[in-house]
Amino acid sequence: MWNVNWNLGQQNRICFVMVDANYQEVAGLGAAFNLFISKNGGVFNPSTGAKSEIGQGWYSYVSTAAEANTIGPVSIYITGVGCIQQNAEYVVEQRNAACIPFTYTLTNISTGLPVDGAAVWVTTDLAGLNVVWNGDTDAFGVARDASGELPCLDAGTWYFWATKAGLTANAWPDTEIVS
Repeated sequence: MWNVNWNLGQQNRICFVMVDANYQEVAGLGAAFNLFISKNGGVFNPSTGAKSEIGQGWYSYVSTAAEANTIGPVSIYITGVGCIQQNAEYVVEQRNAACIPFTYTLTNISTGLPVDGAAVWVTTDLAGLNVVWNGDTDAFGVARDASGELPCLDAGTWYFWATKAGLTANAWPDTEIVS
């Protein structure tokens, strides 16, 4: 089971592997697999988006915007001939239309180089208790969420935190003003 964000009212792509009872990848289904979606605890309904085979037992599904029009969990199960059922869960989240994508770059204070793979989170308070965003830094040290998006924050003061083994940085939190 996965738990990744989907964007509200937009098409969202998922990729997954279909396996048989021996957990061997099943190739050759094309789009002949069944995918069912439950929005926010509702009944499962057949999918209406685009299904395709990537190769080597991997498949892709692109949801319709209507399948992502309800905030909350999206539960999915996938079946196919000769395959065991695959289950996934995503969360449809609403982005604040007025939010500002903010580029936060983490660098090593000793070397000045970007820090890859650090956990980063943003809070509204100096104590670090009210977390409103979290993600990881990429190869360029830029903080991104699981969907590859920058933190999208309202204008104001935010507190950034980060951790990684061996990270040499300034004291936390790092106060940033978004405008």
